[in-house]
Amino acid sequence: MQLPQYKAWTLACLMSLSGLSASAWATTVEITHTAKNASVELGRKAWFLGKVDGKGVYMNFAVNGIPGGNASVGTLNSQNGEYIAPATMPANPVIIVTGTTATQPSVSGSTKLTLLAPGTSTGTTPTPTPTPAPIGAQPATDAATVAAARLLERATFGPNAATLAAVKQMGAQAWLNQQYSMPATPLPPTADINALRNGWYTNMVNAPDQVRQRMIFALSQLFVVSSEKNNNADQLLPWLATLERHAFGHFGNLLREMTINPAMGKYLDLANSRRPAPNENYAREVMQLFTIGPVLLNQDGSVQRDRYGAPIPAYTQDTIAHMARALSGWTYTGSNLTGSNWENFTAPLQPRDRLHDMGAKTLLNGAVLPAGQSAVQDMEGVMQNLLAHPNLPPFIATRLIRAFTTSNPSPAYIERVANVFAYGPTGRGDLKATLNAVLTDPEALLVAPGAGKLKDPILHSLSLFRAMGATVVNPQNLFWDYFLMGQRLLQAPSVFNFYSPLAPLPGQPDMFGPEFQIYTPAQAIGRANFLFGFIAGKHTGMVSIDLAPYQAVAGDPTALLNLVDATLLQGRMTASTRAAIGASLQATTDLKQRTISALYLTAIAADFAVQQ
Repeated sequence: MQLPQYKAWTLACLMSLSGLSASAWATTVEITHTAKNASVELGRKAWFLGKVDGKGVYMNFAVNGIPGGNASVGTLNSQNGEYIAPATMPANPVIIVTGTTATQPSVSGSTKLTLLAPGTSTGTTPTPTPTPAPIGAQPATDAATVAAARLLERATFGPNAATLAAVKQMGAQAWLNQQYSMPATPLPPTADINALRNGWYTNMVNAPDQVRQRMIFALSQLFVVSSEKNNNADQLLPWLATLERHAFGHFGNLLREMTINPAMGKYLDLANSRRPAPNENYAREVMQLFTIGPVLLNQDGSVQRDRYGAPIPAYTQDTIAHMARALSGWTYTGSNLTGSNWENFTAPLQPRDRLHDMGAKTLLNGAVLPAGQSAVQDMEGVMQNLLAHPNLPPFIATRLIRAFTTSNPSPAYIERVANVFAYGPTGRGDLKATLNAVLTDPEALLVAPGAGKLKDPILHSLSLFRAMGATVVNPQNLFWDYFLMGQRLLQAPSVFNFYSPLAPLPGQPDMFGPEFQIYTPAQAIGRANFLFGFIAGKHTGMVSIDLAPYQAVAGDPTALLNLVDATLLQGRMTASTRAAIGASLQATTDLKQRTISALYLTAIAADFAVQQ
């Protein structure tokens, strides 16, 4: 989403975090400088550096309480620490320099400096540290590497060295075809929800079937089941297994299996829904969220409106009630072969005609299920009614496009993908063909204002881990942080997912920005702190990142920035981001801290936080 106003906001806000979130752990703050005997002659220079716990960090400097100083007391550039003494002596020759970290809660430190008349320095004044050489020019980008990286950003949890090489060697479509034919990486067969969450997360980072894993993740946010209600692993595994099994299959088979999935049966109360008052939860959500949406759509995703300009509803409360009746009479597998059984997640739901409403029902578009049909017959009638609805292709096309490529697809893009869903090579609802159309559409290849999408916390962090070749050691303790960021795996807050696919872009309500719903200012800072912890080596027991290759070249800020750019962005760092990060690197002399700064600031900059 290369929206100029978004990129400017992101860079301004996140570059203010270049203090490396040190305030969260600070115990000691000091302001150091190059002035011998804490004095500097008028018109001369000195260099200041702020440190927290002995490590150089970005600080906003003030001279005598004036941010950045002025001509009377001298100017101090917070970006590189350069102080230029005034040309004439102020009333008080002793100035106080204060540095304050940009993070919240902030910490501050101060030091004094005495101004001297020219030629009156005592002793030999050391030669001031010269301004570091400007960051060198960005190397030319390799078009093939960039194209491969952009495909991998869309189709996986992020490019790494191996997948970049594979796509470049095989070509995009051949690589995708290989991914579609690859067997699924299994989930752990466990009754422990923590082990299930860890296993799914590890698959996202490391599994070779990356496209399937990304599709499972996308479908899990369409067909939502959550540990907010299904609180054991055995109550979630059937749901994940269904998503895995049908990720590249047919939507009709996915919908049928999900409808009688015991995990979904518990979560949306279809299990043991019986006449004469069947539960309406699944009947409502299967239309609103899983298949057609609440209003009528054109094939290009645009909303159909009545003569007054109001959206035309796709269904009514009466439709929900009739569909709930049609879906009544299903229970868990168990010993009672004619009535209800208690929760059992080892097999699909079973029909019980004695509990099923046998009356006639009127479904979408006036379709009628005749009286006297069995639970199985009425279930199939509901499935056919939903699958034939004209809203289904544009609804699913839009959801998949927003999950994989861009938050604001054009109507033409939606229509092209919807047509593949409707008339695919193996029939209506071919998910493999539909996903392929999403990933390879000409609009998906664009780098333009409005294109792309903000990464959510999972995608943002995992793309960093994959790019840097991180080792996932034990992710279990990560998930509290993901919860604070609004996206703890297996624990969506409601059937509406972690964030709404219809959430608007902040400040621009005519555009969509779903992931921004969990990217408030506080969550942005939390995410930055989260990523900093890994880069700084504070969480090696969870995820281990090797800084050695970067620290080896950190003596040359240009070489370091080029390596970070190549690793995380494949040479796509924008000039504004490069200049801002380069200034921070020049102000830091500690090589490890410089390394951490380069990686951290790149990871939180819009260039990396936005999937382009």
